Amino acid sequence: MKIEEIMSSPVVVTREETKLKHTRELINRKSINAIPVLKEDGEITGILSSSDLAKAHDENITVADIMTDKVHIVLKNNRVEDAAKTMIKHSVHHLVVMDNGQVIGMVSSLDIIKAYIDS
Repeated sequence: MKIEEIMSSPVVVTREETKLKHTRELINRKSINAIPVLKEDGEITGILSSSDLAKAHDENITVADIMTDKVHIVLKNNRVEDAAKTMIKHSVHHLVVMDNGQVIGMVSSLDIIKAYIDS
C-alpha cells in the first residue's frame, strides 16, 4: 500500500509569522493534530503539533517560536510500511507528504493503524 492511498489531503498549512492564536484556532476548527509550516514560496520550514501547542501559553507568539524545525517527510509513492518505520525511528506521529518539492498531504500514525486494520 502506498502513502497516497492513506494520506490526508488537501493539507492545511500555516506560516512562520502567523500568531499562535490564529493557528490554534485553525487546528481546532479543522480537527487536526499537526500542521506543516511553510514560507511564502512553499518551502517547508517546520511542523506544529498539538504537543507543541500544549507547551505554549502565550497566544501572541508566532508559530516560528514554538514549531519543531526538524520535519520528517515521506513521498506519496513510498510504502506505508516505510513510513511506519520512519515514525518509529524518529519517535514522531506525523509525516509531511511531498511530491515534486511540494507539500501535498499529511500522514499520521493513526492513518497507518487504520490502513492495517482495514486491509
